[in-house]
Amino acid sequence: MTDVLERDGPNPWTTRSSTILFDNGRLRLVEDAVIQPDGLPGSYTYLELPYPVVAIVPISEDGCVHLVRQWRYPWRCNSWEVPAGHAEPGEEPLHAAQRELAEEVGLQAALWQSLGTGFSSAAITAQYHLFLARQLQPAEAGAERDGAEGDMIARAVPLDEAIQAAMDGRIVHAFSIVGLLRAARRLGV
Repeated sequence: MTDVLERDGPNPWTTRSSTILFDNGRLRLVEDAVIQPDGLPGSYTYLELPYPVVAIVPISEDGCVHLVRQWRYPWRCNSWEVPAGHAEPGEEPLHAAQRELAEEVGLQAALWQSLGTGFSSAAITAQYHLFLARQLQPAEAGAERDGAEGDMIARAVPLDEAIQAAMDGRIVHAFSIVGLLRAARRLGV
């Protein structure tokens, strides 16, 4: 059977040069001089993030998913999300997910399952890794939030309510929407 959504194929772009416009060690703004697929010269500007992003869908025995609410400065609004963050240099995505779950909601999980990977935007290089976390229990250290997470609120919500919030626009965080929908499919909800 042929996969009509096959992603493999030749790269129709040619990169002629790259210029780093900004680099603060956590992200880099890059502009490439390119030859576009139509053969014409152009430029492509994108954010290069050096570390993968992780997002965790933690579901407790009672069928509730643990979400966090925090103010998203660039969006100028609060956002309900699954726990998420980025890996540290050299850190494996699963370990980063375990660390973020403990830091943001004060939980650890005995059962971890991958929900796959993806990209959030064509203009951002970081790949995200989604995880389903089950068999939850309190983490030894509890939640350890700091800096931008200082206003974070955690709440357990029935999974079907979280799915509805993802579908009706109350949850707008892309990793959270994809993670919740993939978790629901995995669990047969």
